[in-house]
Amino acid sequence: MLDSSVAFLDDAGIEGADAYAEFVAKHRAHHIASLWRSGSEVRADRPLWDPLATLTFEVTDGDQSYVVNATRRSIEDDRRYQFAPGVLEVGNAEVQIEPYDLRRGLDLQFRPEKLSRVRIDRFLAAVHEVVNQLDAEELEIAFDDADDPTVSIAGMPDATYNDLLARCAKIFDPREELPRVVAFLRDNRGADGLLALRVRRQVAALSA
Repeated sequence: MLDSSVAFLDDAGIEGADAYAEFVAKHRAHHIASLWRSGSEVRADRPLWDPLATLTFEVTDGDQSYVVNATRRSIEDDRRYQFAPGVLEVGNAEVQIEPYDLRRGLDLQFRPEKLSRVRIDRFLAAVHEVVNQLDAEELEIAFDDADDPTVSIAGMPDATYNDLLARCAKIFDPREELPRVVAFLRDNRGADGLLALRVRRQVAALSA
């Protein structure tokens, strides 16, 4: 019978344990401290999936916090980690939409007919108005943006969606245009649709 308290390492775990043992042996004469991640925020100058991205995050030893910059000059090099006393400060989040994609999507909804630019402009203004009323902290996050670690994606809340519907009823013709606009909104209100809300957090490294 296997002891449930025993942890079995896979190949990656064994490689990591060997690398750690080698590091400790190499730096035995130096002062070594144990650090662990503090918070989940990351700042990156490229998409996280890019192996050359410079990553900035916060760690702590339990008493002092440090900002870490992890860099790599080429994909063949190991990452280099630079530590400095400090913290990552997260500012107020901003809720955004993608107006270009939204405009293009609504335009495609009416092809081969053409929706007037005036109506589309009024529609986008209405979207911005309802989005600007949202509190980023109250949104239900669906997933994070793979290209930008400071951006999370959320669907449009019911109250905001209903407010937008009411505003659209005053913009579009109720017989010819409004039913197609309502269908467009219904199909795109989720986190994977064109009405997806982008919650952008401002992350800054502050020296201690």
